[in-house]
Amino acid sequence: MKNMSTPSPRLSRRQLLALGGGVASGLTLAACGTGSGGGGSDPTGGGASGSGTLELWANAGVAGDSDSGLQRAVRAWGEANGVTVNVQGIPTQDLVPKLTTTSSGGSGPDVAIVDVSSVPQLAAAQVLADVTDKADAVTGDFGDELLASSSYDGGLFGLPYTTNNVGLFYNRELLDGAGIAVPTTWQELRDAAIELTGGDQYGYMMGAQGYGAFLFWPWLWQNGGTILSEDLTTATFADDLGQEAFAFYSGLVLEDKVMPPEFVGANASWDQYVAPFVQGRCAMMATGPWGTAPIEEGNPDLDWAVAPLPAGTGSASILGGTTISVGHNSTQSDLAWELVSWLTATEQMPYIQDTGNIPGRRDVIDSEWTAEDPVRQTFVEQMEVARARPALPIWGDIEWGVMANMWDAVIQGQQAPADALAAAAEETNQKLSS
Repeated sequence: MKNMSTPSPRLSRRQLLALGGGVASGLTLAACGTGSGGGGSDPTGGGASGSGTLELWANAGVAGDSDSGLQRAVRAWGEANGVTVNVQGIPTQDLVPKLTTTSSGGSGPDVAIVDVSSVPQLAAAQVLADVTDKADAVTGDFGDELLASSSYDGGLFGLPYTTNNVGLFYNRELLDGAGIAVPTTWQELRDAAIELTGGDQYGYMMGAQGYGAFLFWPWLWQNGGTILSEDLTTATFADDLGQEAFAFYSGLVLEDKVMPPEFVGANASWDQYVAPFVQGRCAMMATGPWGTAPIEEGNPDLDWAVAPLPAGTGSASILGGTTISVGHNSTQSDLAWELVSWLTATEQMPYIQDTGNIPGRRDVIDSEWTAEDPVRQTFVEQMEVARARPALPIWGDIEWGVMANMWDAVIQGQQAPADALAAAAEETNQKLSS
């Protein structure tokens, strides 16, 4: 996919507050956020023996810098077990192509952390190893739906590392100052966004390219629509329900104009996307738990909160997250699995928790850690209505090719929304039948 994952290493507070369209154009895209992290314990728990070197690849946001949760975790395990773990952060748009290319040549990393929506593609291409037998003893530690997101064609190709969905972030001061209640329906969101737009203040943030495509799916589901037919052979997102949802969604841009102008360039990182909200210029935005770290680091005085996404005829959000697995071509698969199983053990969850993400483990999701923070609690509760995207090897081509290009054509005024969505469905059908 060019997958919805996490941003590249955190921007500084000064950078976030100064960020405008295009400033962060070199940053990478993200769907399950990360930031600086710490914590963890007992790195000898994996039982690794001897010495060796492992290569771990992840998108640049998950990899982070030397102080990120993942870097600190693998360093602790490696030092305790005499193993060197080289973590390579790769721009998200390049991660899947690089994994696929190197794997086809017989190489690749020993361990990979990938967006859940790319698991089918990478499993089918023999980039990720089938770990069904290795994971048999620990699968009970994860929820069935999360395990399903790490599976393909009856096999398990990794363990859930993080999970997330999308909620409504809102600026309390701006809403309260205008006497506006937190929106719970589409119309309330639209009315609030229009009311809160004026001068250099805007009501709602949206993104370009794959960001806009990714964030459209909840609207589609909330209107009773579906992405594909049940047998995954035909695009259904441009039927009457889909067109109705897309008309409302695109209308926020084309008719209501409630977005800050730099949204058309917010196509390189989530940091770019959240910047207007962090700066206090945008009242609301839809994003996931990965959006908390840049807010807290970039503008700690901002008065904000998170609510469930406003509902249409029903409630829905989008299930995201990451899977961690062994590389199909790893010559040290047993050692790689020891690292994977250690990183996903209960004792290592603080490394993930400190990034603002929700770990994939059942015992952490159901713990007091969830209940002690209203933001965290909102995302966990919303998991009940979160839906996964189609488990298809070509999904990345659809979401980050067909839909991303379609959305940009719409917001740039090159195509009418209804025509663009219909054309995207036709192109999707061609890909599904080829």
